[in-house]
Amino acid sequence: MKEIFEKLLANLKKQQPAVLVTVLSSSGSAPRGAGAHMLVGTTGTICGTVGGGRAEYESEKLAKTHLKQHTSGIKDFNLAPNDIEDLGMICGGRIKVIFTYFSPEVKMNQTVLQQLLQTMTAHQSGWLLFKLTAATMVLGFYSQASGFVGFEVAKEKLTAKPQTWQIEQQLFYSEPVSQNSKVYLFGGGHVSQALVPVLKPLNFYTVVYDDRAKFLTADYFPTADDLIVGDLTQLAQKITVTAADYAIVMTRGHQSDFDVERQLLKTPAFYIGVIGSHHKTAVHRRDLKVAGFSTSDIDRLNMPIGLKIGAETPAEIAISIAGQLVQRRAQK
Repeated sequence: MKEIFEKLLANLKKQQPAVLVTVLSSSGSAPRGAGAHMLVGTTGTICGTVGGGRAEYESEKLAKTHLKQHTSGIKDFNLAPNDIEDLGMICGGRIKVIFTYFSPEVKMNQTVLQQLLQTMTAHQSGWLLFKLTAATMVLGFYSQASGFVGFEVAKEKLTAKPQTWQIEQQLFYSEPVSQNSKVYLFGGGHVSQALVPVLKPLNFYTVVYDDRAKFLTADYFPTADDLIVGDLTQLAQKITVTAADYAIVMTRGHQSDFDVERQLLKTPAFYIGVIGSHHKTAVHRRDLKVAGFSTSDIDRLNMPIGLKIGAETPAEIAISIAGQLVQRRAQK
């Protein structure tokens, strides 16, 4: 997503207009949900996707029309094959798409985009905002650091998922484009090395934590956002795990895993996953009970970690873990 906004800002600075195509809402079996983006210039799609197929083809054509006319607008696409106005697709859903025309002359748009990108780079929570009337489209943004830029909305509209609402003749849209959640990976072994590159394009911010400095290098983790060398028995000395964060436990041994688990269960972490066999799970659950943790506390652990896809190799296990994180994030 960040690449889309970077290229949009670059276009505007070069005095080149563009249209940002955004899925506002979807229903049924639409290929992409709210928050999917595609950037279109005079020569066609620059980057991003709203799901591919005929809907994307028609969206690109319509975006080019808006570019020529210097206009913004909204279009409903029906993906049901039996409808007279369908696109000939078998998805069976509907999507509402907004076409936002960006003119280089509107300097406020560049200000909004710069603030948005600064927030994403700093890994802080931020929301993209649209306000559409019959004739105009206004771009806005909110983060705690910047406050509202462009225009204001009620803060209860700044939710974990995109949403639209209407006030009189104005249509509003808010979308979280950056969140302050982190994925902490405790242990820098083979599975972590396979998992971090998978999580990066899924927009997870990854922090690898280990007490072995030799594993925490750019050679092992070229795409990690942060590498922390620290005592596995004293996590609070280096990090603070919040209610927005994910924690994955896969250190070099059962005892160090157990030490990390005990500490994590005292945090409000959104997700805690522990790698290991069913036998290890039973032993750790027993030992955590002895250590004073309740059944509800222990049930917070996703152990063994990952979706049940029969994964065996580090690469396969990485896919199963990434799938579970995506699943939990969607539920969140």
